[in-house]
Amino acid sequence: MNKKQLKIVTGVAIAVLIVSIIPMLWISQYLHPFADDYVFGAEVYKIWNETHSFPACVQTAWNVAMTMYHTWQGTYSACFLMALQPGVFGQYWLGTFILIFSLVTSTYTLLYMVMRKLLHSSRLEYLFVSTLFVLMTIQFTWSYYDAFYWYNGAMYYTLFYSMSLFLASLLIGYQLSSSKFKKALIGGASIVLSIIIAGGNFVSGLGMGAILFAAILIMKMEQRRWPRLYITILAIYGIAFLFSVLAPGNAFRQVTIESKPNVVVAFFMAIGKSFEFLSESINIAQILMLMLLSPTLVKAASSSRFKFSHPWLCILITVTLYSSFFFAHSYAMGTRGPGRVQNIYSYIHLWLICINIYYLSGAVLRKAEAKAPLSSAITDFVTASKKKYANSLQYAPYCAIAILILSVSLKERTTNRTVSLMLKGTAVKFDKEMNERELALKTNTQSAITLKPLTVKMPSDAFNDIMIYPGYWINQGMAHYYGKEKVIALPATNIQESPAKLLARCKKDVGP
Repeated sequence: MNKKQLKIVTGVAIAVLIVSIIPMLWISQYLHPFADDYVFGAEVYKIWNETHSFPACVQTAWNVAMTMYHTWQGTYSACFLMALQPGVFGQYWLGTFILIFSLVTSTYTLLYMVMRKLLHSSRLEYLFVSTLFVLMTIQFTWSYYDAFYWYNGAMYYTLFYSMSLFLASLLIGYQLSSSKFKKALIGGASIVLSIIIAGGNFVSGLGMGAILFAAILIMKMEQRRWPRLYITILAIYGIAFLFSVLAPGNAFRQVTIESKPNVVVAFFMAIGKSFEFLSESINIAQILMLMLLSPTLVKAASSSRFKFSHPWLCILITVTLYSSFFFAHSYAMGTRGPGRVQNIYSYIHLWLICINIYYLSGAVLRKAEAKAPLSSAITDFVTASKKKYANSLQYAPYCAIAILILSVSLKERTTNRTVSLMLKGTAVKFDKEMNERELALKTNTQSAITLKPLTVKMPSDAFNDIMIYPGYWINQGMAHYYGKEKVIALPATNIQESPAKLLARCKKDVGP
């Protein structure tokens, strides 16, 4: 595509992105807290209703985080944010806005630092690549509900991933800044953000730590000196991460796991599962989007000053770093994890692919330059191709626009599934039933309350309703949230399991 065509396609891409996000924001009005939202938000919900003091809620959220640290899990900053879930303030819809905004802005920001500041790409090329990348990140999530609509699960992974991108942007900005004041400001913000990220989930926590370590080694080899701020950030990050990993609560939680692999087995398991996920997640829509993106990445590589002298090393490093995101769950559970965990993998594998397209194409171009001048080899080939396929190339923008539309409208895309959830009436029915349930819980003064079971199930692998057994952890969480001693569900009319089987499943499902 020439500049004019690229400008048109970029404008369409931005329009498609905006239009695709509208249904995702629209559905937020029908969402309600469930499962872990009750468990973590109960104390803050109580304080908010008693005082309507946000500082008091913040203090309570920190108390919840510290209680969880000693009794269930060490992810201190994540537990703090979980306790402040927007539903406690009656604004659960706000969670979706926060998650989408953070994911979009962090991706655009990091790509701006990479493409505009490091690679010196044009503004148009930056907008084109970043918009397509954001579209892919949003549309190709593994579990869309757990990525944007369930606050507890989405915040734990999507939000902390976004914060990691912001940290990467800050660290690049520090290297490029010449002002001591700006360096001090960026350095301070990076330290604070690294402490927050280290207190999040172990999947992205371990992976981002590995990326930072690799960046330090690469910078040492390239610049012949150690990057002091990066080492400081890694040290602080490591200490904070260990504080989370060594929490007493993690030991209590680990008791609930029947068996787990050792470190060596988990290492190779993580590599295997990373390739397994990559093969399962690649689809025709994603391939078409990457094909649309590739020419711009190749062009950026051709104009780069990099030598691209170690293509196999690039593959080895990026694949190893990609696999590091799979290690935490492989070691803890021996699995890839639930959908909300695999959303992280779906975000990261896009970076893996695009970085390798950029670097490997650069390596090929440099090899061609070494054999013959680029002007006489590559340029002649491109010119000849343009002449030969001139008639076909005029349709390139139309093909690109068709791919962009397909990227959001195919069945398994986030926007398509979100629209389907509303058109089928599932979201509206869930909203109606939850409003009736919440009204009963708020107005009924009895200490024990019996509720109708929900007739709809939201598409989250963590979505479980209350049961007929008051000891079930979701029943207990809801009871605590609304200040009841006991919450019980009426037997479902279409129940498929016997009470004995239900009880066995309740005992197996030990908690969030």
